[in-house]
Amino acid sequence: MVRTIAELLTDLRARRGWPLRELAQRSGLSIAYLSELERGRKLPTLEALDQLAAAFDCNLAAFLRLLADRLEEPTTEVRHDAEFQDLDPAERSELACYAEYLRWRRSHCAQR
Repeated sequence: MVRTIAELLTDLRARRGWPLRELAQRSGLSIAYLSELERGRKLPTLEALDQLAAAFDCNLAAFLRLLADRLEEPTTEVRHDAEFQDLDPAERSELACYAEYLRWRRSHCAQR
């Protein structure tokens, strides 16, 4: 779960083009703490998750649903094996965002 939270935070921040400083200002959490969260070295408290949700302009329930969706999907993780070795971190993040979009599209198109 720690890794999934780390990836979710990193992806959400990258999509907005925010440096850690921006997320720190918006959430009220320290840059050091956010860095530890994104590296998967700390598990956030419920209060911290609520602050992060607000920083990303959603409520805690919606933020937890995003996290739950990632935990339920075994393909959420972008593999870093041979086929992705030549991608830099920004390209991997973009690939992860695109994969998330495809999962969202699949779930919404299946409901129609």
